[in-house]
This record gives sequence, C-alpha cells and structure tokens, in this order.
Amino acid sequence: MLAGFLIRNIPVISDNVQIEHEWSSSVRSIYLSITLLYVGLQLDSEALKKLKGVCVRLAMGPCLAEACASALLAHFLMGLPWRWGFILGFVLGPASLSIVAPSMLLLVEDGYDVKGVPTCLLDAYSFNAILAITGFNMCLGIAFPTGSTIFNVLRGILEVVTGVATGSLLGAFIHYFPSSDQRVLDWKRIVLVLGFSVLAVFSSVYFDFPGSRGLCTFVMASLAGIGWTRNKAEVENIIIFAWNMFVPLLFGLLGAEVSVASLRRETVGLCVATLGVAVLIRILTTFLMVCFAGFNIKEKIFLSFAWLPKATVQVMLGFVALDTARSYGDTQLEDYGLVVLTMAFLAVLITAPIGHLLISLLGPRLLQKAKPKDEEDQGEPSEQV
Repeated sequence: MLAGFLIRNIPVISDNVQIEHEWSSSVRSIYLSITLLYVGLQLDSEALKKLKGVCVRLAMGPCLAEACASALLAHFLMGLPWRWGFILGFVLGPASLSIVAPSMLLLVEDGYDVKGVPTCLLDAYSFNAILAITGFNMCLGIAFPTGSTIFNVLRGILEVVTGVATGSLLGAFIHYFPSSDQRVLDWKRIVLVLGFSVLAVFSSVYFDFPGSRGLCTFVMASLAGIGWTRNKAEVENIIIFAWNMFVPLLFGLLGAEVSVASLRRETVGLCVATLGVAVLIRILTTFLMVCFAGFNIKEKIFLSFAWLPKATVQVMLGFVALDTARSYGDTQLEDYGLVVLTMAFLAVLITAPIGHLLISLLGPRLLQKAKPKDEEDQGEPSEQV
C-alpha cells in the first residue's frame, strides 16, 4: 500500500509509471472472486450449530451499528448524501479476515481456545463479510438509480434472489461433478469454482446486476464446501495461495489511487474523526452482542477489540464504489467515490496495525489457556494406597 502511495506521489516516478484503470479494475474483480470463494469455503456448519446465536449476533450487530454510525457522521460532518453515507458505512463495516485469521490461529495453536473465542470470531466472519457486501451492493444500486424508487427496491430484491438461486444451482452442480472417484479431483474442483466465480463477477457487471455477484459466489462456495466436507482442505490451500498472490497487488493499487495533492487537511481530519467515532461504537456494540453467551468479562473485552481490524474488504469495496462512479462520467460522483476510497485507505492504515497489536497483546492476557496433559495428570488424586 505504501509502495503504491509513493509511486503515485513522487513526481519522477508518477510521470513514468501509469496504471490503466481497465487493467486495475480487472485485477480487482478477480480478487473479489477469490475473496468470496475463500469466505464461502471457510464456513463451518458444525461450529455454527454450536455457537449459532453468538455468531449471528457478532456478524450482524457491530457491522450494522458501525454502518449506520458512519453514514450519520459522513452526512453531517463530511456532507455526503445519505446514499453515499451508507455506501461508506458498509465499506467500513466488516472486519478483516487477513488480520484476524492469522492472529486467531496462532492463539488456537498456543492453547487459548478453551471456550471457543477464536473459533467464534472465525465462524462469524463469513456472515459478517457477506452482510456488508450485500448491503453495499444494494446501497450502490440505490445511489445509481435507473428508474423509480419502487423499481430500484424491487430490483435490489431481485438481485438478491437471483444471486442466491444461481449460486445454489452452481453449488449443487459442483457438489456432484466431478465425482469423487476421478483422478486429480482437487484441481478439477479448483478450475470449476474459480471459473464460475470469475464468470459470476464479470457477467453481473455486464448484465447490470451487480448486487447478485457476491451472494452467487458465496452461496456456491458454501454449498460446495459443505458437500466436500473434509476433502476441501487442498482446495482451500490453493485458494489461499491465489488470495495471497493478489493481496499485494490490491493494496498497491489502493495506495496508487490516493493523491496527496487532492487531499485537504479538513477532509483528512473529518475522515479520521468519523472513523474514530464509528470504531468506538463498533467496540461497544460488539461487547453488548457477546453478553449472555457464557463468556467472562475478560473474554468479552478481547472479542470487542479483536473484531476491530480492517483491510482487504475495505479496499475491495472502496474500489468498486470508485469504479462505478467513474463509469458514469460525473465529476461529483467521482469525488464521492474518492472520499469513500480515502476513508478505506485511512481505515486500513490505522486499524490494521493497531488491531493486530491488540490481538497479540490481549490474547495471552485475557483468554484462558488449556493446561498441558502432564499438569492435569499431576493434579488428579492417586488411586494407590
């Protein structure tokens, strides 16, 4: 991200290095496909049955609270229209899997998963991300209307239904084909899921149905992962490898879109203020959502701060908003899109390192660690006289 920022803002380099918007948009669309596949495959149906109430509350409550708070602040402090305020809210709403997941997995390996706190966060992420993406796409459709208000509302519902139905059909197809007795099964599954997800993302834009792409890919990946059960590990590893390859490109493109010359001190100050208040509301809402779930006060505090970092989803949705605004050729809409992308840039720059540091420091201090088997055996009374 900082490398892209320097390329854009150092005069000698910016004059000789030019990034085509069409190429950049295609890379981001492919990354969107891979991210949605990864989120769908990570869905654990068995874990959801155990912690379904907490996971749903944790996925919906903080995201919706921060989205509404960001929309309110963006409208009154930054002068954004309500529609763009809610677009910004759903861009900032989800947590980041790229920051949360590695930190949680390290805590699990060290034995800090006694009461399922890290597992709860990882299981809630899938619903958190798809809720934010669906809300973002619906607000984006309302912000760029093509008819009456009733028509746009019905169209948004139709996009959701179309995405779920198409994803269900594709997921059922991938579940049964290729059959489990074929050779090189994992690579055949990879080709199918990647091909269908990229096709869904690009075709939804071509047919002007952008709200269906996220749900279609997520539902397809979720159904395919549930059908593959334990045999999906190799597919997940390949998806993660592709995801890690595209992450540096995406963050570099984000930094290259931010120009120091176009930033004003007032804008940066208002963005930071909006982000700070919205994050504070998110932390308080997260604490309330995990109450009455069997967690003690230390675990509730950890969950509240661990659900803070932002990274990949913010970058992805911020670019979608800017690309959509640019496609209409309206200078005012492009300015709104740049404000949203600038907020995404600042959110990643501020919350990602702070969130990672808080998880690393608070995890060992606030979570219970499982006792080694040797200590448990020593603690048991001897049966010999």
